[in-house]
Amino acid sequence: MKFSIITVSFNSVATIETTLSSVAGQTHTDIEHIVIDGGSTDGTLEIIDRYRSGLAHVIAGPDKGIYDAMNKGIAVASGDIIGILNADDFYADRDVITHITSAFEDESVDACYGDLEYVDSFLTGKVLGRWPAAASALQSAGATVETPTSPTPPGSSVLLIIYTSMGGISP
Repeated sequence: MKFSIITVSFNSVATIETTLSSVAGQTHTDIEHIVIDGGSTDGTLEIIDRYRSGLAHVIAGPDKGIYDAMNKGIAVASGDIIGILNADDFYADRDVITHITSAFEDESVDACYGDLEYVDSFLTGKVLGRWPAAASALQSAGATVETPTSPTPPGSSVLLIIYTSMGGISP
């Protein structure tokens, strides 16, 4: 399954390289990485340029906020699965996308998320909090689907058809 990862950034020079490196190091081979930058002026775009050869799309310029940026990414995504990894997040190991993709082999699963650890900005080995994993089936795309009032948890993955049937993410 093709996996689209959307990274949104704005003046993220301190963290974007860890995020991009984390995606580039994944063992899953069918990844489309999309970066949406809101018009950074702090050097973020220069770091993104160093990774450009491994990025499917880079869209830079003003947006109407984080949800608008996420929706720009969803609009150009072509993967079966969409994952959102913000510019200050990273995957814990090289096999995360492989594990997520295997969860979607069960056709009843439309969305899932992995263990999420909130870590100290400077000491990433220091865990400040945890959000445990769960795989959950949502209503199928053909059923009535309520638009959520906020996006799914960081590091979550959802079938593209779910996002498109809902019209994207709304704040």
